[in-house]
Amino acid sequence: MHLITSNSGRDAAERELDAARTELASLDATASPSRLERALERLRAAQDALAPAA
Repeated sequence: MHLITSNSGRDAAERELDAARTELASLDATASPSRLERALERLRAAQDALAPAA
């Protein structure tokens, strides 16, 4: 697992989280289940990248 140790790494992770949220919010009722699943996986990965190490 890669730990984010620099501000630029954290900034990149926060940008990815924002992008993932935007992508998910842009999907409508006609989005395929696989597209929705990919967007949710991207969101979870971005959240995990920002979560403090346990």
